[in-house]
Amino acid sequence: MDPEFKKAVDFHRHLCLDIAVGYRAAKVLMREMGDQMKNMKELVALVGNETCALDAIQEITGCTFGKRNLYLTQVGKPVYILQNTKTGKAVRAYCTYWDTFDHAQLRKLRKEATAPNATAENKAAFQKLTDDKINEILNAPDAALFKIEHVTLPPPPKSGKYDAEPCGNCGEQTNVALLLEEGGKKLCKECLQVGVH
Repeated sequence: MDPEFKKAVDFHRHLCLDIAVGYRAAKVLMREMGDQMKNMKELVALVGNETCALDAIQEITGCTFGKRNLYLTQVGKPVYILQNTKTGKAVRAYCTYWDTFDHAQLRKLRKEATAPNATAENKAAFQKLTDDKINEILNAPDAALFKIEHVTLPPPPKSGKYDAEPCGNCGEQTNVALLLEEGGKKLCKECLQVGVH
């Protein structure tokens, strides 16, 4: 296993198809960004959905939620972007691999392999499919996995300084930008049950 890919797998804690996709996406985005990668302080990653690929993007690009240079855009599709915030220049990679992937077969074999009465054959069939597809992802040409575009985007909003105030209900310190006005009080989303899972 490639040592850099192994780092992504170790960070994620298991080998799966999406960690392979995220690894390949990170590698192609970084290569395509070229000189724009020189100053990591000017670089952000934007990911379109929350899958295992996100962990590989973090590990390989160095963009993380904690450093506030990784954004989950929630567009609901496997799209990955690296952007230089100073120039606006960005590379966008949409994962076309999933467009023709047989998701039904994968779900069927996974269900059979994880059932309480799963046989050794069930487990082996699922493992073989997974191993074959990961190998395919890791060795395919970039064009077989991604639609790659060079684009210019406005910079994401600066996160700025974290300014907090107590919620008017629970009293817990909350980012002021996320407090919502209700009945003359500034309340956190948890107390309002807004956008809380």
